[in-house]
Formats: sequence, C-alpha cells, structure tokens
Amino acid sequence: MSLPPKYTARPWWRRKRIYLLLAFVLLLVLHRQALNAVGQFLVVEDPARKVDAIYVLSGSPADRGQEAAKLYAQGHSPEVVCLGGEKTTSLRLYGIEEKTCELTRRVVREAGVPEDAIRLLPEGTSTWEEFEAIKLDCKQRDYKDIMVVSSRFHTRRIHMFFRLPLHFEGINMVLRGSYELDFEESEWWKKEPGLLFVNNEFIKIGYYFIRY
Repeated sequence: MSLPPKYTARPWWRRKRIYLLLAFVLLLVLHRQALNAVGQFLVVEDPARKVDAIYVLSGSPADRGQEAAKLYAQGHSPEVVCLGGEKTTSLRLYGIEEKTCELTRRVVREAGVPEDAIRLLPEGTSTWEEFEAIKLDCKQRDYKDIMVVSSRFHTRRIHMFFRLPLHFEGINMVLRGSYELDFEESEWWKKEPGLLFVNNEFIKIGYYFIRY
C-alpha cells in the first residue's frame, strides 16, 4: 500500500506575492510624494513683515545672503546682520581667512545692500551659539521684532528650539528660508548634498531634543 505524497507548504513570499507586487507598485507611485513630504516637514516660514533687523545665519552664504538682500530690497528692514565666527576650512587652503559672516556680507553687498546697512556679528559656530548671540544683540539694541534667514530645510529646527525662548525674552521672530543652490528642494534625495542636508537635520533635531 503506497503512502500519500507529503504536503509541502509554499514559501510565504509565494503565497503573498500578489500583495508584495501591489505594495511595490504603490511604493513606486507614492515614493516621490512621500520623500517630498519628508523634506517639506522641515520647512516652517512666516509671512515677511517690517522688522528691526534681518539676521542671516552662517552656513550657506550665497543662498542665505541673496535671500536677505531680497528681503532688504522689499523694505522689510533697514539693517542686515551677518552672523558666523568660524572660518571655512576649504577656503583657508587657498589663503582666504574670512569668517563666514564676512563671506555673507560680500554676497549681501554684491546683491545691492548698501555697506552702511550691513553689520557683522562674528559670533557662533553652531545654530545654538548664533541664537545666543542674536538674543544678546537684541537686548543691547532693544530690538523687539527681528527676521531670521536660514536655509528652508533648517527652519523647522529653528522654529522648534528658538522661537519660544526668544518670545520669553520679548523678541518676536519672523522666520524666512532660502532655497538651496546645491540641490532641488522638491527632489532632495536625487543629489548627495540634499541627502546629507535632510539626514543631518533629522539627526540634529534629535540631538537638540536630548541636549537642550
């Protein structure tokens, strides 16, 4: 008498392959929107309005400086303040010893802002240090309304960690962002500078939660 053949279950991925295929197709369709939403989560901006001064954070002198110059030309402030006390290592290799605030000033000046409307604040090597310098500067000059210009993907962290502390000091902040020149914001994942920027911002947000 022969025994019935032994039943062998199919691998799970074969039983579920139709669902895996549908999920893969859905991912292909939605991945662009999902990745774009990840980038847009990092963007927090306020409507531009009249303020006592425009403070330009260091880090990306070209795009942030141009954005500040545009806001100045629109009449939002009589003064542009360029921050940053560090020197760029790559430029020092070519004998350029300018601090980041000086590099931003150069961009702002070339974009049409008069020299007497530009002020340097050569302080800070991090966002936290720069906001400590901004807070002190505002107290010394009795500024109550300021505008802060940084990269758009940098604005979420500024909003989360600096808006309330400034408010408690009696300082109202208008937050404005500049578009990056090194990558397309809506397709940040397609170029290495965009990948690094977004990845670093999420890491820094987590670090700021723990550190501050």
